[in-house]
Amino acid sequence: MIKNKIIILIFILYSQINLASENMVAQIILMRGQAKGKTTDGHVFEIKLDQKIAEGTIIQTAEKSFVKLLFIDKSQLNLGPQSQMVINTFPKNDPGIISLIKGQIRLKVTKDYMEMNDKSKSKLYIKTASAAMGIRGTDFQVNYNNENHNTSLITFEGAVAMANIARNEQNNSFEQHQLEHLVSSDKAVMVKEGQISAVNFNISELAMVPTKLGTGQISALKENESGLKKSTDKELNSDNKTARSPIPPGIDGEILSKNNQSGNQDPTRSANGFFNQSTGEYKLPAGSIIDLNSVNIIPPPLNAVYDPNSQMYVVPNNYGKVDTSTGEYKAPPGLKLGNDGKFQELPSKERGPASEKAPLPNIFTTRPEMAQFTDSFGQGNDKSPPNAPQTSEQLKNIANERINTTETLRNNATNSGALIPTSRIKFIFNVK
Repeated sequence: MIKNKIIILIFILYSQINLASENMVAQIILMRGQAKGKTTDGHVFEIKLDQKIAEGTIIQTAEKSFVKLLFIDKSQLNLGPQSQMVINTFPKNDPGIISLIKGQIRLKVTKDYMEMNDKSKSKLYIKTASAAMGIRGTDFQVNYNNENHNTSLITFEGAVAMANIARNEQNNSFEQHQLEHLVSSDKAVMVKEGQISAVNFNISELAMVPTKLGTGQISALKENESGLKKSTDKELNSDNKTARSPIPPGIDGEILSKNNQSGNQDPTRSANGFFNQSTGEYKLPAGSIIDLNSVNIIPPPLNAVYDPNSQMYVVPNNYGKVDTSTGEYKAPPGLKLGNDGKFQELPSKERGPASEKAPLPNIFTTRPEMAQFTDSFGQGNDKSPPNAPQTSEQLKNIANERINTTETLRNNATNSGALIPTSRIKFIFNVK
């Protein structure tokens, strides 16, 4: 009798262990700093190295912290600092769903996802309150600002489908078939290697038409998988450096841009930005850079220099710079980029010694004027967005004369060179 009870007890324990093991979908293989998790039954726990993570777990990282997870399909995910996500579902034979509540995630998703038979469907879905992404095997990064509800997607390898989630559906729960319908619909865009797209309802109801992210930024971000890489950029770390424009003296970048653009290209493939009022399609000029904190994109201004080698425009340094070692965007001295996409002057006590003389850049992130800017960018007309800098007629003549006189000068010159209803998502705990 006692022997039978022991056997039954062992069997129950063994079954519970197997059940728990089947529910585990990931393991912490690398971490720094502090992170916490919350299970579906409300249990909050400190996350440790080598810990197994169950389906349904919410994970949140503290400042200067990150965790790296290895999933059952061998895909890897980095949750960046001050970020929060939910592993909604991660079955073996169906697409998983991961929700980014705030912050940043970086994923390397395997191409052969378990035993899924339909290779035409997404193998994993990433969603925020404002966007859905379908993944078939790639390396990419998603950032989400839970204050302005901006979502950005950068693809390093492969391709990712992205679509906006309508304003009136942002508090809905989504199952796999609903997400597949979104990322396979006409309003979805395919973000390929080296490109960026974003959802910013202050600009457009749709996900932006993908455009090339500035070369220096995307290469640095690709190497900074955890989001915690320390800066080694001497220029950005120096208080004595002042912002400079890459446009050579006496040369008008707008003229150079027009001379390097045929105007007959497919607008979605062109380096120029555009805004189609009838369809709602919106594209920033190639070479735009992103501030990952506010998740606002900084486009090259109207007079930006065009680099034919990279087929991108160059954002002048006085619009801010990119840390070449981390990929982080740094606003011009004395300024910060707000959640609304506008530059704000820092209080005098927060400014460095070089900031007092730094000009306030005329960046076209004020909405909806940005759409007017992209609609006229590089189209060969004289339309300018509100508050755009006026080009000197004398400077135009000088630039045209030099461009027409010598091809060498032209080559040297060109080569030098988002409101949404409040989310109902509540943060479950505070790591700090």
